[in-house]
Amino acid sequence: MINETIGAILQILVFTLIPFLVYIIKNKSPKGFLNYIGLKQSTKRANYLAIVACLLFAAPILILTFTNSEFKDIMFDPNSITGKFRQMGLGTYSITLLLITAVFKTSLSEEIIFRGFIAKRLVSIMGFVKGNVLQAALFGIIHTLMFALITTNIFFLLVIFIIPSIGAYVSVYLNEKIGKGSIVPGWISHGLANIIAYGIVGFVI
Repeated sequence: MINETIGAILQILVFTLIPFLVYIIKNKSPKGFLNYIGLKQSTKRANYLAIVACLLFAAPILILTFTNSEFKDIMFDPNSITGKFRQMGLGTYSITLLLITAVFKTSLSEEIIFRGFIAKRLVSIMGFVKGNVLQAALFGIIHTLMFALITTNIFFLLVIFIIPSIGAYVSVYLNEKIGKGSIVPGWISHGLANIIAYGIVGFVI
């Protein structure tokens, strides 16, 4: 537990360090950095929509896991996050570990670097649609490469590319268009989707 907590903290710090260094070089002061990456208050509407959106992001993975044996094997693989939770079994330790992993280690760190830094910079340079599409594609590609270590099935890799990409695009829309530039809606959506997917595949199926 301690190792996972330290790992989550280190990952958040590393993913925050890159935009922080860029900000310091540009502004010569750390003042305003949290606003720069969108770690600020969002709107209630954006947060509520993020809760709904999380279900859309988690559903395709769960549907594939329930209906396709090959995809199920991928999700049960001991090297995958969900596979590791299955090996642990349901308990206080595993649930706490799931929350640390889903809410902080993966979603918060990824939202900071992708939506708080990359998306905001690309949108400012290329405009909202082009910048958002590019950051979404980058997010999808990274997830696809991670799953490529487990499977070479083109259909599954395509699904793994499309779903996170859509999630990334919608998150930026919620953040920038409804949430006043806050990355909190994306964090809510991403974190809840992870909790649902990890929890159901790891402990329920």
